[in-house]
Amino acid sequence: MGSSYMDYRGFGFWARDHQAEVWLYLLTQETKEVEDAPAWLAAAREDWETQATVGFTGFVSSCLDEHLATDPERTALTLQLSERALQRLLAWSPAIPKDLANCFGTGGPGSRFGGDLPTDPLLACGRAFISLLRGELPPGHSTWAR
Repeated sequence: MGSSYMDYRGFGFWARDHQAEVWLYLLTQETKEVEDAPAWLAAAREDWETQATVGFTGFVSSCLDEHLATDPERTALTLQLSERALQRLLAWSPAIPKDLANCFGTGGPGSRFGGDLPTDPLLACGRAFISLLRGELPPGHSTWAR
C-alpha cells in the first residue's frame, strides 16, 4: 500500500494512496456539477480523474499549484467543491458500500476493495485537503491524514 504527499504552496500532508485516490475521485464528481466550467477546472477534473484511476502507487498528486496557481477565485471554487465532497462522504458514514466504492475505479485497473470502505480515513484526507486549501497547515508541517 503506497503513500502520496498532497501539497500546495509549499505545504502538505501524507495520505495512503487509496485515500488520495478516492478523495480526488469524489472531487472530480463535484466538478462535473459545475455548469459552464472554466477551462482550468476542466483540465483539473481530467487530471484528478487520471490521478484517481490509473494506479500511481506512491505518486498520486492533486497538482494544486499547477491547477490553482495563486488565483483566489480558483482556490475558493475548489474549496467549495471540496466541502461538497466532504458532505458526500459524511452521508455515507461509517462506510461506503463495497460495490459502490468499486464502481469508482480508483487504484488502477483490477484494483478492488474487499469490503465496505470506512469513511473515517477518507474524511481525514478530505479535511486535511480543505485545511491545505485554506492555508491552515503551518510551514514545514508534514502530517498524515489518518
